[in-house]
Amino acid sequence: MVSAPVGERGRSRWAGTRRRVSLRNEWLALFFLTLAAAFLLGDGDSLRVPNRQIYDYLMSTLERPAPDNIVIVAIDDKSIAELGRWPWKRGTHAQLLNILNNGAPRAIGFDVILTEGDANATGADHALALAIARNRHVVLPILTMRTEAGLAPLLPYPEFATAAAGLGHIQLNFSSDGIVRGAWLYETLGGREWKTLALALLENGDRSHGAAGSDVIAQQSAPQAAHRNLLDIPFYGPPGHFIRVSYIDVLHGVVPARFFRDKYVLVGAAASGLGDVFPAPQANRQGLMSGIELHANMLAALQDGRSISAAPHVARIAFAALPALLVLIGFMYLSPRYALALTGVLTVLVGGLCAILLQYDVWLAPSAALLLLWLIYPLWSWRRLEVALRYLDEETGRLATSAPFSATPARPGERRLWDFFERRIDAARTATRRMLDLHQFVSDNLNSMPDANVVIDCNGVVMLYNRKALELFMSLGITPARGQDVQLLLAPFHATAATLEDALWRDLLTAPASSGDGIEAIDPQRRMFMIRSTPSRQSNGDMLGWIISLADVTALRATLRLRDESLNFISHDMRAPQSAILATLELHRSGQVALDQETLFRRIEKSVHVTLSLADEFILLARAESRSYQPEELDFRSLLADAADEMWALANERQVRLETIAADGDAYWVRGDRAMLVRALCNLLSNAIKYGPREALVECRLSIDHDAQPPQLVCSIHDSGPGLSDADLAQLFTPFYRATGSTQPGAGLGLTFVKTVVEHHGGSVGASNLNGGACFIMRLPCAPE
Repeated sequence: MVSAPVGERGRSRWAGTRRRVSLRNEWLALFFLTLAAAFLLGDGDSLRVPNRQIYDYLMSTLERPAPDNIVIVAIDDKSIAELGRWPWKRGTHAQLLNILNNGAPRAIGFDVILTEGDANATGADHALALAIARNRHVVLPILTMRTEAGLAPLLPYPEFATAAAGLGHIQLNFSSDGIVRGAWLYETLGGREWKTLALALLENGDRSHGAAGSDVIAQQSAPQAAHRNLLDIPFYGPPGHFIRVSYIDVLHGVVPARFFRDKYVLVGAAASGLGDVFPAPQANRQGLMSGIELHANMLAALQDGRSISAAPHVARIAFAALPALLVLIGFMYLSPRYALALTGVLTVLVGGLCAILLQYDVWLAPSAALLLLWLIYPLWSWRRLEVALRYLDEETGRLATSAPFSATPARPGERRLWDFFERRIDAARTATRRMLDLHQFVSDNLNSMPDANVVIDCNGVVMLYNRKALELFMSLGITPARGQDVQLLLAPFHATAATLEDALWRDLLTAPASSGDGIEAIDPQRRMFMIRSTPSRQSNGDMLGWIISLADVTALRATLRLRDESLNFISHDMRAPQSAILATLELHRSGQVALDQETLFRRIEKSVHVTLSLADEFILLARAESRSYQPEELDFRSLLADAADEMWALANERQVRLETIAADGDAYWVRGDRAMLVRALCNLLSNAIKYGPREALVECRLSIDHDAQPPQLVCSIHDSGPGLSDADLAQLFTPFYRATGSTQPGAGLGLTFVKTVVEHHGGSVGASNLNGGACFIMRLPCAPE
């Protein structure tokens, strides 16, 4: 009974040792495999394509200052548009060279093909040859043609070649992908070795005296190879980076001759249709660079003694291996997350080092390093996962076989290990899905509630809130958040006077109550809320927290208040005239008051009119609030005229003059219900006539507020009465409110009717005192044109 556990511990220790040894051996194998791969890939040409792509990208991002002593005279579209189709007359070229000669340039590279003479203009050929000879530093291009004997030079016309100070080949070196990245400084053509145009131009510019044409033609006659001295061009910038002037501007004197003093001048094609363009790392949007700009880059590189050179053999191998080995060492000490981060950092460092070295004209190809770097991570992760799974498989099998009361001992194996993980993965996935579904269910139900709801724990800390709560607190300038104290959210709310001293309100802020109908509170915007709290419990009955609901009862309270006022109006104001009629009839019948028939009828008629007026106001307001409006386009001046006609009898009785003022240039069209708008205007005019003095003026002024969006029609009705107090102005449009000291009968619903109608039309109405009288201003949106 004792030896078994000791044996188990021994086997477990041995399994752990074996696992560590296996992992170490695999690490060493991967280490040496990385070294071998770095040796093969770092110095080989197997990753040439990605290396060239990276090279071109990095080269396109570099930009160096172009030398100011190199100038390109471009045969551009502007020059062709003025001088005509290419090729041009030799006399034109002679004229250009004579102008350049006056500026005393250091040397001229004339990259124009002059392999034949012009039989129809021998004088022009002679003039061009004289211009070339006069400068004594002109270098002409050599073309390459393929013959049966091999490549041969196609020299300029003998008269031009003899006059030139030097000749240079313009052959470029195309990589296998068709991109120009360099050129051979020396090419063997026809048994002679010729320098490239840029090198010939540079050497000629350094000479104090020109050479005879025959000396130029008789160059080296014992070449060692078809070409030698490859110049990998360190491009200075994209097309247009070098100083460039137009051919035609030089001919017309726009560019003075002195501008070219002591400069290397390259004359060549840059027009889009001449075809002298080549694909290059530094190129335009079409991926092309003109030949003359390629020669300018080579000339600048030769002048500065620069050329892109490959890193040494040992450096390339070390650069390919070192990043991968660093990651491999990091795997022994870092978690997978940090190992992946290390891989990313080293990737950035590899790319950054390549870019920095390329700035110093050293090319260290990064593809091998990047490939090994990103192969090592999945390889080692796979091997480490294999070891971990094998360990779990062994431990699970050992646990199954050593379990007591096992009728059929489990056999360890990969399938059982996979089932073991699959069952737990499915269980975790199912539990996660159920939790997410439950969370979504709670969230949807909480957000669907019409009131603001906040869920807090037993300490008053906010756990959840719905969309209505977010909108409510945001309107109060509070941003709710989980973990926030509920007292901060409820601080802006103040209990109404009836419950200000009630303990329930204080309890709600500290320990929410679960009994009662809730507490009424008012927020800073004068909105009234009913705040209730309900306990939230766990499944075992323990308290989890509270659910606080804030129901906006502002509209409900306003409706109840209006209902009470309406009942009071019906029970008092509407009954008062009827009671007066009954009292008058009773007195007349009893004989206590002797009234003649006319007086009796007049009093009864007056009370009836008061009753009808009150009933009309009440009915009109009810219709304004509930009826379906019939909008149409209306001329507001005609509405005002209709209202004035209805008020004519009352105005005539009080000898009040109604005057309408409207500018003739504006159109006063609105969209609305004619009957309702006319009735609203009648109410305003009626008030202005009744409450103003007799024999006065009521002014109706129309205007358009063009600054409003959309433009608004403004109708102001100004009387000459005593005006209104500040208290009256504040309550004027409240239902059943009557101005202080009012002697006119009414229920106080006329202005409420006006406000309701105007707001139903999307407008607004207000009142103020102006020049001693009251002024009512109605604003309505203008009808769209």
